[in-house]
Amino acid sequence: MSDAKAEETIELTTAPDAEAPAEKPAAEPSTSINSTWSEKYQEWRNQKYKLPRRYRLSTEENACKYSLWSVNFMILASAVNTKMLNPNFAIMCAPGAHADSFPSTEPFGFNSATYFLPLCTLIGVAIASVLIGTLSDKYGRKPLLVMLGWVSAVGSVVKYFTRQTFWGFCASNFAFGFFLGNLPVGMGYIGDVENNQKRKNDLLGNLVGCFVLGNSGGGIIAVMMNEQGLFAPLWIGAGIMVIANMITQYYMIEPGDSRLVDSTDDKFAVEEDIVVRPDTIDKKTMYNIVGGAVLDNIGSTGLFPLCLSPLALNTFYGQFVSSGEDPIMSIEAYQWLSVCVALLVIPSTQLTPTSFIKIGVAGTCVFGNACTAIVTALLLWIGNMPATEVTFGLFVFVMYAGFPFTVFSQLTTGPMLDVIAPDDKIGYVQGLNNAAMNFGMALAPWAFGVLADGAGTNTAIITGIAFSIGAALANSPLMLHPQMGKPKPKPPLAKRALPGEDDDLFQKIVDGEVVDPELVFEINHNRGMAGKPAIVPTVRPYEEEKDELYKLRAGAIDNFKFKMMVQDRVLAGLAEAKNDPDNQVFKKEELVQMLNTMMTTDDEVMQKATSDLGTWMGQYLADNGYSPHTSSVLAKQMFIAAFPPLARDKEITEDNVEEWLLRSRKVMGRFAEEVEKNTVTNIMAQNRNVHGAGGWW
Repeated sequence: MSDAKAEETIELTTAPDAEAPAEKPAAEPSTSINSTWSEKYQEWRNQKYKLPRRYRLSTEENACKYSLWSVNFMILASAVNTKMLNPNFAIMCAPGAHADSFPSTEPFGFNSATYFLPLCTLIGVAIASVLIGTLSDKYGRKPLLVMLGWVSAVGSVVKYFTRQTFWGFCASNFAFGFFLGNLPVGMGYIGDVENNQKRKNDLLGNLVGCFVLGNSGGGIIAVMMNEQGLFAPLWIGAGIMVIANMITQYYMIEPGDSRLVDSTDDKFAVEEDIVVRPDTIDKKTMYNIVGGAVLDNIGSTGLFPLCLSPLALNTFYGQFVSSGEDPIMSIEAYQWLSVCVALLVIPSTQLTPTSFIKIGVAGTCVFGNACTAIVTALLLWIGNMPATEVTFGLFVFVMYAGFPFTVFSQLTTGPMLDVIAPDDKIGYVQGLNNAAMNFGMALAPWAFGVLADGAGTNTAIITGIAFSIGAALANSPLMLHPQMGKPKPKPPLAKRALPGEDDDLFQKIVDGEVVDPELVFEINHNRGMAGKPAIVPTVRPYEEEKDELYKLRAGAIDNFKFKMMVQDRVLAGLAEAKNDPDNQVFKKEELVQMLNTMMTTDDEVMQKATSDLGTWMGQYLADNGYSPHTSSVLAKQMFIAAFPPLARDKEITEDNVEEWLLRSRKVMGRFAEEVEKNTVTNIMAQNRNVHGAGGWW
């Protein structure tokens, strides 16, 4: 800006010097303006800039939400693609049952062939899981997810053209199974972007829920496309993967090497709610978790699918057909029962957070193992009763009522492994989880199918019950782990001191007049460079402003957006400095200095402005129905929620500047959005003659 403009502005807005009376601020001469800085600033502000997306991930709730949704959808789509044909496997492996059935499954019998098909896919997934998780730790989550997604889409098409022979189809399932193991990448991503233990557990549970739901969704598509052929759903799977890839490419935001997380709200969280990652992996605990997960997945096979096929299939369908009678359960009913049971994972994800609080993550795991054993035993008992419509209804009721509790154990492995994972091993440990889960899902059904063919269905299911009991016993020691056991009782918020409650949380300056924010920014910077305090506007008494609150709001959106623009430019400059440190308008230390000079002022002036502002706020509350004299604690809580801490340090440094800017940007963005809406303050301002007299409750 010109020297004349600067001089004129300073005369109008300068804060009082030490020698001048507070009522008549003295003007600073134009010689205090640093022309070199102004020229550099003009050059800087007119340059185009691009804010790295990872900053949006940690400061904008919607950006983070959409990114997590895209990851969930990718995991869902991949699970759909993995289990797309499962309801048709039994028909495929029965030569002559359908035009698309395999001519032969030699050397396997019906049960072992039926379970060998998913084994081929899941073995590939299991082998690749650890490697994929480790690669995502090194090269990023998004590139891995997108690459796996495109190969999976191509794989569905290739599998369709290998459908003529049993072994050809098995080979393509195995080959492309290596590209379906993306669950550990998604779980690693959640570990990157969330550092609150409770929210992390909820997000991990939702992700695993999407995975299990996808398993069901693929089966539903297969059942609905019976008339189009046993392999036709593969084309739907390919299309879903293409859509998931495009959504992930557009919405997913890679957290980057810094893995900045939003910790603003966590300043008020209890210390044990924040994830403190270890430096190394506790291998003993890791093997305990993974071993328990393997036993759990093997035991779950006794419940699903063995209790449906062959137990229910033989009891309520096969024996009737072989004797020429109408079956109680049709093939279509069997297919719908098998695919819809996975939908019950939805209530499971809603119940587990409460269970985590009541009995801990490990306790929830053991409870889920026990439920699996009990529900499987009940279904075995009912399935061996005389087959009637009543026993069939009882069988379905027990399976659908008990299944949500059996899923608890599968929703706990991810959170338990996350607790013991260092920052650079999150994907690795979640890969172990996925490998264990898929090895169990791959080998157990086939092995139990062979056992059922040789020793009988009842023997196979009883073996599954024994494994579930073994899983409960194996996971029991984890209940003693301080971060996995039952949480310690916490005192109520009314008796718990909030960190930072005694700190000076309200250091922002509320301008009494609508002034161009960029002009104030330049003037205050130049005053700081000249060793003078920043301008501290006088806080006018509330009585003088209460009928003109709309004027305060008139310039609010410009102030908020300008503040965010400056912050964005600094963040972009910091990011560019990392890539090209020799070609920057401002160096990092200059950017930090620029921010610090904007906050420097005389302590006495600052204290008076702060006191006046507090009085203003109190009078505003009293005049607008909030009754602060009886709700001061609530008012403090409202202020804290509205103005979360930006920094504990009194000065911005090169170490904390990025964190400070991100938190400030998030707060400014929230206020900017609220001002654009019809906020409570705006309503009060427009209805300034309506005031409460008896409290706001």
